[in-house]
Amino acid sequence: MKPHRIRMTHNLLLNYGLYRKMEIYRPHKATQEEMTKFHSDDYIRFLRSIRPDNMSEYNKQMQRFNVGEDCPVFDGLYDVASAVKLNKQAADIAINWAGGLHHAKKSEASGFCYVNDIVLAILELLKYHQR
Repeated sequence: MKPHRIRMTHNLLLNYGLYRKMEIYRPHKATQEEMTKFHSDDYIRFLRSIRPDNMSEYNKQMQRFNVGEDCPVFDGLYDVASAVKLNKQAADIAINWAGGLHHAKKSEASGFCYVNDIVLAILELLKYHQR
């Protein structure tokens, strides 16, 4: 993920005044149930528990779940909202400018992706919409 792209997108929205035509929602913290619709229970428990200040307690799990080098530990991995807004008909179009972190596997981080937000969004949309 390249954070400068997110900043550039945000700045373009502000400078062109496009944000005035949008409703901007802050995502909620995803529940264990939402996250385990795709990801394994033990992987999500691990992501929920590990923090930069307690990494030494999780050395074995970090290796198991591929967290460390390519996927460093940091706080705050549980935000989802766009697909829920669509399903509740609170929006016609939903965009997560920082989304698309789709490399994560069911029980493993990959490519600086910890949670597969694309799969989670698709599973949410399939609750109400056919393929």
